[in-house]
Amino acid sequence: MARKINIIEVTAKSALSKSGLPELDYALNPYMGCMHSCVYCFAIDFTSNTQARDDWGGTVAVRANIIDVLKREVRTARRGIVGVSTITDPYQAIEGRYMLTRNAVKILAENGFRVSIQTKSPIVVRDVDILRQHPRSIDVGMTVTTMDSKAWRLVEPGSPSPASRLNALSSIQSHGVKTWIFLGPILKGLNDARESIGRVIEEAGKIGTRIIYDRYQPYKGSSELIKGMGLNISDFSRTPENDRWWQSTRNTIESLCDSIGVTCTYQPEEWKYERNVNYGSIFQDNLP
Repeated sequence: MARKINIIEVTAKSALSKSGLPELDYALNPYMGCMHSCVYCFAIDFTSNTQARDDWGGTVAVRANIIDVLKREVRTARRGIVGVSTITDPYQAIEGRYMLTRNAVKILAENGFRVSIQTKSPIVVRDVDILRQHPRSIDVGMTVTTMDSKAWRLVEPGSPSPASRLNALSSIQSHGVKTWIFLGPILKGLNDARESIGRVIEEAGKIGTRIIYDRYQPYKGSSELIKGMGLNISDFSRTPENDRWWQSTRNTIESLCDSIGVTCTYQPEEWKYERNVNYGSIFQDNLP
């Protein structure tokens, strides 16, 4: 039985916030909380609305005035790369009603900002008319944690199917928009098998897109949900044993990408890729 979602409207004081990710200058989050209910989500700990945070997956706060705020901010804000979104899914189902993401992306692109979208939702295809008008300043990333239906339903119970996400990404790619797949988070014993990883990388090869990958990072909110599923949270702590597991997993990902010809980047090193795209090989030659 589908879970009833509580939708509340709140007032946003700002639209663009400083991003904590080195590859992004700003973050824009039209919503707080997420209907996808992913148990591994770090955003639980970074969601300021207490109703959305404490009822993760059951309450979503809509920042109803964010478009008006954004229109004011773009007049004076320094141009840069905006991540849409960093603590929620910008294309979760209520976007179909509110269209805050659509309007925000349009405003940002038309005012000289670069926009990097990350989602798990095929709803993003609705906005391909905007995306293809700005192929040099918009990219779209789709999170695909696993292709296995059992694992997907276990850790992402409210999200669209992996197959529907990949179909959407392929459609967007066909319009000349830059795309990527986020393969992650990788959770030990859940989606770290060579076959599981290989299936996602094969799909990236078919689409002609690249891979960004990372391991699961335990935070308080997601740790409680993961323990509630019966998984051992100690499997994800930073220990010598787990670090050896991760190095082996990284080697598997890199070798599979190499064998298929898919470009892949480890998330903590994504800033190097972005800087190289923006500033060229001269910057790349001087990377540490």
